[in-house]
Amino acid sequence: MKKLTRLAAVLITGSVLTFTACDKDDARESHVGYAELPQTGKTMIESHFGANAVASITRKNNADTDGSLYEVRLNNGIEIDLDKDGNWTDIDGNHQKLPDAIIPSPILSYVVKQYPAPIFIEGIDKEPYGYQIDLSNDLDLKFNADGSFIGLD
Repeated sequence: MKKLTRLAAVLITGSVLTFTACDKDDARESHVGYAELPQTGKTMIESHFGANAVASITRKNNADTDGSLYEVRLNNGIEIDLDKDGNWTDIDGNHQKLPDAIIPSPILSYVVKQYPAPIFIEGIDKEPYGYQIDLSNDLDLKFNADGSFIGLD
């Protein structure tokens, strides 16, 4: 019986510590208004999605992100991650076609030629090697910084 009581105490203590740690992580996130986005991010959003497209913005202050990182959710479900300067780092279309103008032209040309409609680009990530492109057929393509195809992910 003592072993069972000790085990229960350890589990409860561990759960409390886990929830406390989660609360500290949550404190690093805050919802902000559109006006608080860096101008570069606002310009990109307004150019490609319209000024009234934003549903919510979360700012994360985290040592891993080297400053503020903004997560922008649009009314249509598209999610855009911006760095502290407002440059996009990741755009997730959530099964929707991304605007062609966001995609570097050599990458767009390659995808259109190799994967014709109805396949489309639904996500793009900036990576250390260049770009990762997510296609609507569940393929992920890798491109270098110049837009040359590297391979499948």
